Order: sequence, then C-alpha cells, then structure tokens
Amino acid sequence: MPVSCRPASLPDDEALLIDLNAEYLAFVFAGVAARLGVTLGDIFPGGDIRAYLPGALPKTLGAGPPESVFYIVEQDGQPIGMGGIRRVRDGVCEMKRVYVRDVARGQGLGRALVERLIADAQGFGYRSMVLDTAPTLETAIGLYERLGFAPIPAYPEVEVPAIMHPHWVFMGKAL
Repeated sequence: MPVSCRPASLPDDEALLIDLNAEYLAFVFAGVAARLGVTLGDIFPGGDIRAYLPGALPKTLGAGPPESVFYIVEQDGQPIGMGGIRRVRDGVCEMKRVYVRDVARGQGLGRALVERLIADAQGFGYRSMVLDTAPTLETAIGLYERLGFAPIPAYPEVEVPAIMHPHWVFMGKAL
C-alpha cells in the first residue's frame, strides 16, 4: 500500500485538516479525560473543537518553508495522518499534531513521519526541536525518547493551557 506525505495548504485542505485535527484532539482527550478528568469541554468552551480549529489552523501550519511544513499522510490516496513543524523562535521549531489514524497504526508511519520532520527541521536550519504531548500517549512518548527527545520544562510558546502544565509532557531535542 503506497504511503506518501504531501504538504497541506489552506484553504484547499481546510475541511480535511479540521477533520483530522478534531479526530486527533478527541483521541488525545479520551485518554486525558479517563486519567486526569479533563475533557475537551474544559479546554474549549462547549467542547466545540470544530469552531476553534479554523482560526487555529494558520498558526498550526505556520508560514511554510523554510520556517514550517505540515504534511497530510496518505495511503492509497486516503488521508491516514498528519503532522508538522513550525518556528517558535530563532533556531527552535515545534513539532505539531503528529497523528496516524487507527486503521494505519503499527506500520511505522508515525516514526517515519517524525524522522521526516526532524530532517526537515535540520534542513531548515533549526538547532533544536520542542514538542508537547499528553501523558496518556505512552507509545508516542516512547518513540520520541528513542529518537533522542528528553523531558524539558514547559516552553513559552506552548499552546497547552497553563492549568495542564503540571500534568503534560514537554520534550526537546538538539538537532
């Protein structure tokens, strides 16, 4: 089954990106709600993530190369994942929204995407990469650790609400 990554663009991919991001956030917060008792409704008024996403997508996708890139991962022409990097300050980028749909998990696609994002960041001239992730995403955390990421304090540009910082995972890696 052929797998490819293509750069996402707005407005062309807006509907797909809203779907993928809403699915990703629902997946993340299902685990967070079970473990920490925090729901999407606690973070987003009324829990309406779809109302929030159109305004957030430009920031998530960033300005484009050489500052950022955001991919849609496709298998046999069907969207199965996403992820990207964006500039947060001189020399530092942030990995954002790495997600592979359940139907495609276990094939090494998450690792391949993260490795591609690291290579892109190096190619763009970044010296380090940061990320945040839910503590319930143990598989992702293990992958990041195997790829050289280590725990760091919350960084100033993180979008996770401050109330979540004590419960969240922040990681960084020199490139």
